[in-house]
Amino acid sequence: MSATSPASPALALPVADRLTPAGPSGVPGGWKIRLEDPFNRYYRYPLARQLVRVLVKTPVTPNQVTLIQPFLAALAGYCVTFDDARHLALAALLFEVRSILDCADGTLARAKNLMSPAGHAIDAMADWIGVIVLYAGIVQHFRLHPPPAGPWSPYISTTGILCVVLFHAALRSFASDYFKLKYTSIFETGRDETVESLRRKVLALADRPSLFARIDVFIGQMGHLAFEREWFHPERSRCSIGEAQVQQLIREERAPRTRLIGGLWALSNGDAFLSMVVISLLVNQLWLGQLLFATVGVAWIYGVLLINALFLRGASKRARLATA
Repeated sequence: MSATSPASPALALPVADRLTPAGPSGVPGGWKIRLEDPFNRYYRYPLARQLVRVLVKTPVTPNQVTLIQPFLAALAGYCVTFDDARHLALAALLFEVRSILDCADGTLARAKNLMSPAGHAIDAMADWIGVIVLYAGIVQHFRLHPPPAGPWSPYISTTGILCVVLFHAALRSFASDYFKLKYTSIFETGRDETVESLRRKVLALADRPSLFARIDVFIGQMGHLAFEREWFHPERSRCSIGEAQVQQLIREERAPRTRLIGGLWALSNGDAFLSMVVISLLVNQLWLGQLLFATVGVAWIYGVLLINALFLRGASKRARLATA
């Protein structure tokens, strides 16, 4: 999350940011941190907290921390084009620094009280640019250094496999962001604010039609279309989860099934995918990693979506039984 202006009204901020209590130096807490990649939760945020303690005393802004991240990703992408372990390890290090800064920008924004409505979109754009330039380097790597043929070779090209990997990564990021907002708002406000949050953003476009605001709304509309199965309309759209189902989920917050869902999404978001890419670079197994993402990874995210749907459907049934 980035920021461009002094504190904005709380209701203008993304729900997951304005509802989640911040810990020391602005580090998020509650369900937001519970649904983070474990590397973020236990390693990157603690480092980011130490970095922010220094940056909060300087004129450095959260936007500046955000905007340097694509350049680090581009350097990592360039290093990936080489075929020796040293360059691949350097690429992993550069991209890991980018990931730490990705945790630090939001932490710095909270610590300096500079949250901005456009911050989520700016941060998301920086993340997507980072992934694109990294994978541009990976595509070039396999053009210069073709991987060995395998049983898949007659059916799909190397580029085709990489396209499947990127689709899998986009689905991870898209779905995890949507359900992070859903579960964070349910367990921390007592209601599902996925629709209300998007409605506020759409209505705010009349007063704040910036590029970043439009991008943020587009991302939200695509999420609503994918998971509510309708095109979002600010007047007609309603959340598919009713009050009884929300209350049932709240009663089951500490249940093993709820903890399981939280753990699955923590391992299934875009940051978790990038962590695994970095690990594959460090151990010099870039191609093996891509094959696993295109097979096991795709099966994993579809499996998580199925389990998540069954979890929500089960909560709805238990809510009806409780009121019967």
